[in-house]
Amino acid sequence: MLNRRSLLQTGAALAVAGTARAAELERVRVSIIPINDVTPLFVAIKQGFFEQEGLMVDTSPSSGGATGIPGLVAGSYDIAYGNVVSTMLAAQQGIELRVVAPGTKIQEAKNDHSALVVRRDSGIRSGQDLEGKVVGVNTRNNVIWLYARAWIKATGGNPDRVTYKEVPHPQMEDAIRQKQADAGYMVVPYVTLATAKPEFEKIAHPYSAVQLGVDVGQYLATAAFLQAKPETVAKFARALRRGITWYNANLTNPDLLPVISGFTKIEVPLLQTLTLAPSPLAVEPAQMEKTMQLMIEHRLLRGPVDVKPLIGPTAV
Repeated sequence: MLNRRSLLQTGAALAVAGTARAAELERVRVSIIPINDVTPLFVAIKQGFFEQEGLMVDTSPSSGGATGIPGLVAGSYDIAYGNVVSTMLAAQQGIELRVVAPGTKIQEAKNDHSALVVRRDSGIRSGQDLEGKVVGVNTRNNVIWLYARAWIKATGGNPDRVTYKEVPHPQMEDAIRQKQADAGYMVVPYVTLATAKPEFEKIAHPYSAVQLGVDVGQYLATAAFLQAKPETVAKFARALRRGITWYNANLTNPDLLPVISGFTKIEVPLLQTLTLAPSPLAVEPAQMEKTMQLMIEHRLLRGPVDVKPLIGPTAV
């Protein structure tokens, strides 16, 4: 029988071995947004897919691509979860970013769980009803802001007569409740939690209503990082792809909920009402080009951007 000293020695040896193994791994710093879209990344971490590629992923939360990308460019992160709008805005400004992996795609209307949410007694049903009112978005001039504007225009409103207020995703419900915003463009899991309460309701799903198939979110790196460390990026993309595959095969698996709870800080019982949508395995250039045209229409871009050079070989 092992005595206490033997147990302590064994534990110490295992700890040293674990520390040594961690020291062998290449650290990759990733900026994320704490929403369900990045669940496959955390699945890949939990399942050991990154470690099997020789990587150790450190994550840092941000409010959106518009805030994560400056950190990426400054070298604070190696990879950032961003969005298609921020990618093309950066290209217009001469910032060379590359899409290294897919993130979020609205492939079917039934899987578009993000929604424009209002108080049930607001009387708001269309874009025209939102003129003169306040819409909460996580950041201005990003993908949520753009598709909110596009939906408002498509349903009879003038998007320039609407005020867009920056509200972090976790605080969006309270902003609508306290009438700091008349509507909020909410994403999973926060939209599910809010609309389970009787005082809130969804009035629209702008992504699928405006552009079914839209590539919303993407993992980004600078062109310089991709050029300097192509193998690191390839390893990251391979491990993430395994995480996406596992996630898509386990959308109703209760083991997913603790993973989501870990980075959203929402308790598991509250997450049990979630309906999860599958994640994409590739980026679609044609959908990025459709978004580009929408950006030009809403004066986010001065003119066309060549999309194909923005997409790295690991993203398709």
